[in-house]
Amino acid sequence: MSYTIDTNLAAHQVSEGFLSHTSDFLSVLFNRPKKVIMGQLRSGQEFDFSGSTEPCVVMNLTRGSLGPDTTTDEGAIERYVSAISEHLQNALGVSKSRIMIFYYEHDMALIGNNGRTLKRIWSESGTFPSN
Repeated sequence: MSYTIDTNLAAHQVSEGFLSHTSDFLSVLFNRPKKVIMGQLRSGQEFDFSGSTEPCVVMNLTRGSLGPDTTTDEGAIERYVSAISEHLQNALGVSKSRIMIFYYEHDMALIGNNGRTLKRIWSESGTFPSN
């Protein structure tokens, strides 16, 4: 799982350890080991969000799944988005109304690491949760 957080907050406005805490949070939320989560923070970006330059956050989150034809359950996505929005609001002090989350679900056969697909790595080890 990978995520990128872009914000117009300056780097000094983001608490030390924010990415690590966010990865811990996502690990629990999605029932994934932290070792398969990668995060990136890009602070100090310029934004015009709904006609305003007030503090905002844009998050792109990609989750790998084992099934080739994974369907996205809107109810589940709303639960994830609600929990993530709450986390980001608490951690960054940005109103949930100024947080946009783009959620992507990909077959792990389309994601690679160390020269192999994640689907092959996890199917051979048998340790990755299937949901």
